Amino acid sequence: MECEHNLTTTMAYVHSPDELFQCMWVGEYGLHCNDLIFGRDTSVHLRNCHGIRGADELLVRCCWEGCTETVKKESITRHVQAVHLGIAYPCNICNKAFTRTSNLEAHKRNCRIPQ
Repeated sequence: MECEHNLTTTMAYVHSPDELFQCMWVGEYGLHCNDLIFGRDTSVHLRNCHGIRGADELLVRCCWEGCTETVKKESITRHVQAVHLGIAYPCNICNKAFTRTSNLEAHKRNCRIPQ
């Protein structure tokens, strides 16, 4: 799952990694984790609380409520942040949002205010 979502058309509101979220990872016995986490701490939470460890190429099943995706371990944090938490990084010039900060920075090099 390496696609860049066009969040300006698919989401009414873009969330910040500084916001607090409830973890809806489904664990043992079908119960949600329910921990409150800051978006910026998603990776640490997945590692420490849900055992997401190993090589970056390892395939990991997303156990977020209602999700059936399998992604590489290196992509699970971005998947959870973008798809389930709605975290994105908006351009301060045109408001187009990106799930990767590197794509935002590349966009900003050529972004102009619409005339």
